[in-house]
Amino acid sequence: LVASALAASAAVAAAAGKTRAELIRGVSYGPVPFKTQDGMSTLPQDDWFCDEAVPMWGRAGRADLRTMRSMGANMIRLYGNNPSNDHTNFLDEASSEGLSVTAGMSDYPYFQQGPGSCKDATNFNCFSQVKPQYEQNLRNGFLTLRNEYHPALKYMNILNEPDLKMPHTADIGGEEDTKQMARTVISAFDGMLQAEKELGVVGPLINFTATFSYAVCSNCGKFAGKPALGQIWRLHDAMHHPEEYGYSPQNNITAAYEARFVHSFNTQNPATDLQHQFLDDYYATFPSTPVYIGEYHRVPGNQTEDLDTILGLAEQSPLFLGISFFEYQVAYWKTGSEMDFGMFGLGDFVLAEMPYFSKTYSIYCLAPMDSPASGMSMPDAVAKVFGGSPVDTTHLCQVNPLAVPLTQEGFETVAAQKSDSQMVRFIENTIHHMGGTVSSDGLSSLATLATAYATSGSSESNGGFAQLAGFLGGKPAKPAWVSFDDKAECVANRNVGPTVIGAAIGWTCSRATTFSCGDVPSYCSNNTYRIADFVFSRYYKELGASANPLTDCDFGGAAMFASSKLYDTWTGSAQCVSGGTTFTTTKRASTSTYTGSSSTVTTTTATTTTFTGSSTRTAKVSMNKDFLTSSATGACLLHIGVFLGLALLMLTH
Repeated sequence: LVASALAASAAVAAAAGKTRAELIRGVSYGPVPFKTQDGMSTLPQDDWFCDEAVPMWGRAGRADLRTMRSMGANMIRLYGNNPSNDHTNFLDEASSEGLSVTAGMSDYPYFQQGPGSCKDATNFNCFSQVKPQYEQNLRNGFLTLRNEYHPALKYMNILNEPDLKMPHTADIGGEEDTKQMARTVISAFDGMLQAEKELGVVGPLINFTATFSYAVCSNCGKFAGKPALGQIWRLHDAMHHPEEYGYSPQNNITAAYEARFVHSFNTQNPATDLQHQFLDDYYATFPSTPVYIGEYHRVPGNQTEDLDTILGLAEQSPLFLGISFFEYQVAYWKTGSEMDFGMFGLGDFVLAEMPYFSKTYSIYCLAPMDSPASGMSMPDAVAKVFGGSPVDTTHLCQVNPLAVPLTQEGFETVAAQKSDSQMVRFIENTIHHMGGTVSSDGLSSLATLATAYATSGSSESNGGFAQLAGFLGGKPAKPAWVSFDDKAECVANRNVGPTVIGAAIGWTCSRATTFSCGDVPSYCSNNTYRIADFVFSRYYKELGASANPLTDCDFGGAAMFASSKLYDTWTGSAQCVSGGTTFTTTKRASTSTYTGSSSTVTTTTATTTTFTGSSTRTAKVSMNKDFLTSSATGACLLHIGVFLGLALLMLTH
């Protein structure tokens, strides 16, 4: 029935066609912050969507997510993933930029974990290794407080190129090698489904994929002379007959596969190859399962022509969803021809220093790479086909106006750039830190004000930052084009890393008099930023009516006095601030949908839970005395207990 419904939906879509706006226009993102191979051997992690990496993707840092969106991308594909790290902030930022996210399980549980990997310890049965890893992902950002998937998360990649890893001989070895590959994926898929079940995931469900290489699999049972198709067929068969692959699933993986699986593969072949090499056979053999290209880039080609051709093929097909362009940044650490894929190289200007677990790395500005065959830079070629805007290179290697302090010094830094657009960003950021937003009809007034300050620079004639802040704050009267929110709260600044946030939590807790930092509610205490929302908002209220949002809600850049319009976009913030909202969750019917189809699979439970912003449900935080002498470890969430532990320790002395 599911297959019939999907086939019918596919037929309808085929008649209608798709617009380019409906396609996946993704960017593959693995921004290792090195210009050479130096440092790779001591890199603590390669998880670039945890909180620590915000100087690269955050809007006050290098603003990689905003850059992608301006280029017309609508999805970002990720690679490294430490489930111990929290990923809420990244998903919130991606959502605010209109980007969906394809996350992926790292290689660790499959063959890097030692001892205990599923390759070496459990004969390619990965259920016991992957389930706890995915449970951590779900707890650390993939799910909202309502136990629903984060709205930005679209796909979960079970494993990238399993045919080259599990085992590495799957494409060139015997039949058993291909069955081991398939057992790897179906058992990991089963583990992820079990993790969802045990945590009671509700609401719309995401889709899963496993991205194969474009190699020819000689013993996959079918398509011996066709790239990628043999691997896909082998997995398809294993999903329907797991017992023939030496696996007994705990869940109905066949039904889940029919309803929630999307195939994918990587290729750098020219777009003109795809129809006869892959698509014709795929459509005939898998008429109800969508497919997309997880890494696509024909390096020597004219990017505007090649990308336009490949997306044109997707527009004409109900099953071919689109591509993810490979890749965002030059992979200097790979050397050789592997460095030819990146859209952006790294310049010489250092935008920020990024504390990354046990190391600190310089974050260099971006330098667009040329695409000679396209007659323009590579990012501009991609943007042209994706329907975005050419990259504005003017300010790529200048200080980000959102990164400077809201002081005279910060004002002078931006004013020295003599740029209207940069001053607009600085002034609007100041407004956001005062609990305000610019009204839709006030953009021209903002631009006029910015031009005045950008033109006069930081001279005494314009009064500098004090005059600007006074004007915005209502001296003599508040500007009509700024709306100030009476529900604004002092909350964590999502543009800074958890090290800064954690230090401010400790400082604030040591001075609090009307609340205890040991009484952070359980739904706030598992995230550094939400802990700060709880602490900062209550501390700011202790200061009374005379508190100044720009000076008393800053804490070394860790906080901002944000409007509810802003903090409502951050997962759980509205529930953790002082006087936070109450909401009720019901473990209702869960629905799963294909992109491009109308089918659903529904399960039902019946539990209701109520959460409030008060501390009626609390999680006592114990002190972590060992932190005072231990070095950083590989988990963003360590900052949570660590800094509250420091705060409580300070309170006892």
